[in-house]
Amino acid sequence: MTVDRILGRLDNLIEMGEKVLTTRHPAPPPFAGYNVEEALFRQWRTSVLAFLNVLPSEYVYYREFEANCMIAYYDHANMGMAVLRAAKEDIAGGYLQKVETLVSAEVFNDFLEMAEHLLDNGYKDPAASLIGAVLEDGLRRICGNNDLPVKSDDNISSLNRKLADKDVYNRLQQREIEVWNKLRDYADHGHFNEYEIDGVKSMLEGVGNFLAKLLEV
Repeated sequence: MTVDRILGRLDNLIEMGEKVLTTRHPAPPPFAGYNVEEALFRQWRTSVLAFLNVLPSEYVYYREFEANCMIAYYDHANMGMAVLRAAKEDIAGGYLQKVETLVSAEVFNDFLEMAEHLLDNGYKDPAASLIGAVLEDGLRRICGNNDLPVKSDDNISSLNRKLADKDVYNRLQQREIEVWNKLRDYADHGHFNEYEIDGVKSMLEGVGNFLAKLLEV
């Protein structure tokens, strides 16, 4: 996962958080202050925690977000946004030295197991995002193993096309990867009603088998 892709995902999460903030409404009596829409807040919070959890353990963002953005209160959502913006600023400024190695072949299985745990607990949306991130990084590594040039702005579709064009795998596999990519895009852009948990479970199994075959992970 490159710095550009990490920053892109942070932008997605910040955009989702801004949508949460727009749902502000007065808290019901006898409470004071403002709430935000509960379901949207929970989807956003779960996606953020899944993403921040892949950062090295010494980075404080996961702990800060989890501790300060707990309930569907407007103030909690605001504090969560502050953590995301701090993470983006630090990563964009080059202050986090390990960020280039967040996803590596050695930990693919760990991330896929994390996605499985999310699915077991009913969190299909962050699971789909996480599986998609693993798939993209895997495709980059497969390109490297086959001497195919990779640009920083390559995405799953462009990497998939390069590999299929070079006959690293067949067109049937290419089409299957595009199905996974579409599901990942739905999750990343908040279109949560466009897919079901069974589709994410199938994606998890398919991506795991694909990477095991092509990268021997």
